[in-house]
Amino acid sequence: MMARSNAWASEVDWHTGRWQMRSGFPRPRGWHPPPPRGLLPKRPLTFVEALDSGFRLLRFIPGLSIGSSLIVFTLWSLLLTAIGTLAFVQLLPFLNDLSGNDDAVSGFLVLAQLGSVALSLLSLGLAHLLSGLIATGTRASFGARRTSLSQAWQGLTGSRRRLIAATVLMCSINLGLLLILGAPTALFAMIDSPVLAFVWAGLATLLWVLALMWLNLRLSFLGAAIAVEGLSVRAGLKRSWTLTGRGFWRLLGQLALGYFLSNQLVQLVISPLAIVISVALGLGLATTEDSAAAQAAIGLVSAALLLALTLISSAVLFAYFSCLVTVCFFDQQMRTEGLDLVLIRAEEER
Repeated sequence: MMARSNAWASEVDWHTGRWQMRSGFPRPRGWHPPPPRGLLPKRPLTFVEALDSGFRLLRFIPGLSIGSSLIVFTLWSLLLTAIGTLAFVQLLPFLNDLSGNDDAVSGFLVLAQLGSVALSLLSLGLAHLLSGLIATGTRASFGARRTSLSQAWQGLTGSRRRLIAATVLMCSINLGLLLILGAPTALFAMIDSPVLAFVWAGLATLLWVLALMWLNLRLSFLGAAIAVEGLSVRAGLKRSWTLTGRGFWRLLGQLALGYFLSNQLVQLVISPLAIVISVALGLGLATTEDSAAAQAAIGLVSAALLLALTLISSAVLFAYFSCLVTVCFFDQQMRTEGLDLVLIRAEEER
């Protein structure tokens, strides 16, 4: 009888494996309502659920997701405008000489289009900054708690410089890969080998896109790891590399398909508006043929509207993509580290 009572009052120390007396029984708790159902389920997500969770998160915290993306892309656009203006002023004599050669103009337009595509891919580095900002709101959404942009910014105290440094690092890596792979193209052009230059340009573009996808996928959780776990940039790189070591193809499909679908959805919404602005521009120019000032004003307003539409579409696209990255970050932890149990216990304690 004594042995049984001692057994009921004993417990195992899981550090040493020895029996010891219980430190005390937990206080009885009264009835409490169950924790609220969060926006995101506290379990590993399926492939489609992860894609849908990005849209749900975008609607749940629009101020944090879309607001932060608009601010970041406005600053990014101002920086690119300043660089583009400086380059245009420096290359103005070259462009004047180029205008007399139709073949040279066609080649320059092709290069300009490739440059715009490369610039959009280089903007993927901004997703690390945005995912770091949105990650705190994603973590709170498991408990159905909304996070404003100011709350998320205050919660990143001590991690802001590391997030900016990580963004600059990833943009520099992406640009460095492009310059290294594109250097032979310029070399072939200088030695008057246009065929080799054209062939290598196509091959280099393909290699750069593949390298960009692989490297940015393996390091896609850098911003979220810095924001949520308070890691340094170096530790965040290791953390992201470790988390993406398993389920590589699933993550690639989720992020690539999410980026493609959101891009197509944004284009479906923006394209009709762009057509309406273009038609209005043509009608306005036709009705003001005798007034150069009115035509200039209409052209400026139309250009401003098109620029605003481009900025908004890019912001919404990267806002969804950053939400998807944070969802995949927590989903990968639930799959490999049991984070779902930690989330359930934390919400029950709240």
